[in-house]
Amino acid sequence: MPVWLIAPVEDRPSVTLRSWSVYEVPLLGDGQPWTRHFVGHSVEDRHGQVSSAVESFDPATGCGRTSSGRIYRLQGQAGGHADARHTWKRWKEINMISAERDVTPEVQGAIAAAITGAGPGPAG
Repeated sequence: MPVWLIAPVEDRPSVTLRSWSVYEVPLLGDGQPWTRHFVGHSVEDRHGQVSSAVESFDPATGCGRTSSGRIYRLQGQAGGHADARHTWKRWKEINMISAERDVTPEVQGAIAAAITGAGPGPAG
């Protein structure tokens, strides 16, 4: 089955996502902690992209580091982009994921609180 290619982290150490969302899924299996993933439209590559598991996120900068070592910057407002939705759907199929939680509102709230200075510091 053909799968899209993503540049190695060494070649593209950071990605900027527009029209982004954040989801949690049981990637590691039942009974394991759910992993969080950035989904959006890559500014640099102009296509939908799904991150590996998010390891840390700083709401003040809108940047997160994933298990691959790549840094993702969430730009602008959250939202749906057709290519990003398609990529997310395919990613879930390939990884045999049927359950998901949309945690985008939580992340949006953390970013808003960080901007106004009303919220907690970096979360991970």
